[in-house]
Amino acid sequence: MQRSYRPLLSVPGLLIGGFVLALCLQILSHQLVRQEYRVDYKALTKPLSDSTYRGLSMGSEQLVSYLLSLKLQLHDNQAGRHIRYNFIDYDLLIEWLKTIQQINPVSEYPMLLASRIFSQTPDKSQMRKMLKYINDSFLTNPELFWRNQAEATVIAKHRLGDLQLALDMAEKLFRLPVTVEIPQWARDMHFLLLADLNEFETTIIIIKSMLESETVTDPDQIRFLKQKLSEFQQKLSEYERKELQETKAAD
Repeated sequence: MQRSYRPLLSVPGLLIGGFVLALCLQILSHQLVRQEYRVDYKALTKPLSDSTYRGLSMGSEQLVSYLLSLKLQLHDNQAGRHIRYNFIDYDLLIEWLKTIQQINPVSEYPMLLASRIFSQTPDKSQMRKMLKYINDSFLTNPELFWRNQAEATVIAKHRLGDLQLALDMAEKLFRLPVTVEIPQWARDMHFLLLADLNEFETTIIIIKSMLESETVTDPDQIRFLKQKLSEFQQKLSEYERKELQETKAAD
């Protein structure tokens, strides 16, 4: 059974006019909601100094830092709606995070907000600012903030698409003294990223030095390193063979 279609010109003008009017009203309504959304948004205010908050805490710095962190975390929910991160002044946001961290230096909450919440912005310039804050904070206390640094490394690679930045952040984890206790996988991120950049020779040297130094004692980790060593040696051979073929073809 074939369907019959009426030509557009045969549709009553009143019906077409009504459809166009409804469409225009919908667009207008959407724009008004967006404008109202912007008007309703309450921007971050500048934080007080950390010494002021300490004075107000009357010895309860941990509680005050927790409450301020919670207030900051809930800032993106206003009037029952989740605001877009690009509305937030990230320079001011980082100033808040630093202030809260100074009130209670052993708290992981501000760094948790940075690596798992405010780094989820779609704005790459905002994301870079947040990753820089994480990286700078990590250097002040690597043993406390190594996990956030590792998370930031993954964000730099997969969400920001900046392998070089990810490598720089991972290298700081790798270069930590053995006295700083962090999982081996966090250190391994460095040579895995080097391999992503086709730096197979450097990667092979690093893995060999790790195996020869006997700093790695876990059997599973040793097995993993040997497997990766064999894998990267094969990839290096394939990479060099491909380069040789391309050179001959160019000649």
